[in-house]
Amino acid sequence: MTENRYFLSMAITDDEIAQVRAATDLVPSLANRGSQAHGPTLGGVVPFHGEKTPSFSVNAELGRYYCFGCRASGDQITWVREFQHMDFIDAVATLGRPCGH
Repeated sequence: MTENRYFLSMAITDDEIAQVRAATDLVPSLANRGSQAHGPTLGGVVPFHGEKTPSFSVNAELGRYYCFGCRASGDQITWVREFQHMDFIDAVATLGRPCGH
């Protein structure tokens, strides 16, 4: 099984990863978590740790998130990896399926 996963990782090109990033949006995933829009950013409570005040920010234009509390940050792929506890290959595959990758 490990050999197959290694082969699969070699089959995903940088262009395909860029296409998946361009075709996916962080905002719908976070909007369902009680986040609120503030101009081009979306803010709310981070799902990675307990907190009482919002410290989580998403820049929809850049497709990046950041938590001022725990310093977690990343893009769509990182979000899926962290929130759904997946490795890179599975996260890219999960995001790529709906957009035909």
